[in-house]
Amino acid sequence: MNRCTKPLIASLFIAVSALMTGVLAVFPSESQAQRLFPQKVQRGKITFVNTREVMLNDRPERLAPGVVVRNERNTIALTGSLRGNSYTVNYLRDPMGLVREVWILSPAEAERPVRPAYRGQPAVPAEADPTVYAN
Repeated sequence: MNRCTKPLIASLFIAVSALMTGVLAVFPSESQAQRLFPQKVQRGKITFVNTREVMLNDRPERLAPGVVVRNERNTIALTGSLRGNSYTVNYLRDPMGLVREVWILSPAEAERPVRPAYRGQPAVPAEADPTVYAN
C-alpha cells in the first residue's frame, strides 16, 4: 500500500518542466544572440598597458573613471586582468575625450561593419564619418 500519493500539482509541474525544456531548445542561446552597440560607437585596436592606460590605434589614451569593459560574452571584464593583451574593440568616448565604454569583439563581430547599411546606403567607416569629431 502506497501511503504517499503524488499530488496532482507535482505531476503537472513535471509535465510543464519537460515541455519548457523542449521549447527553450528552439530559441537562440545567449552565444548566438547578436549584441547591439550604440550608434556613435567607433572601432579600433586596443592594448591594455596599465589599469588606466591603453594604446588605442597605436596612440596612448586614458580610460575614464568608471570605465566599463565588456568581453566577448558581454560580461564585465576588469582592466587589470586584461593587461598586456590586444583586442579589436568598439568603444565610446566621454565629453572629455576619455574612453568610457569598451566592447571586446568576437571574430565574427569584428568582420561586420561598424555601422550597418540603412536603406541601401553603404556602411560608412568611422574615419570617414562627418559626425565623428577628432580631439
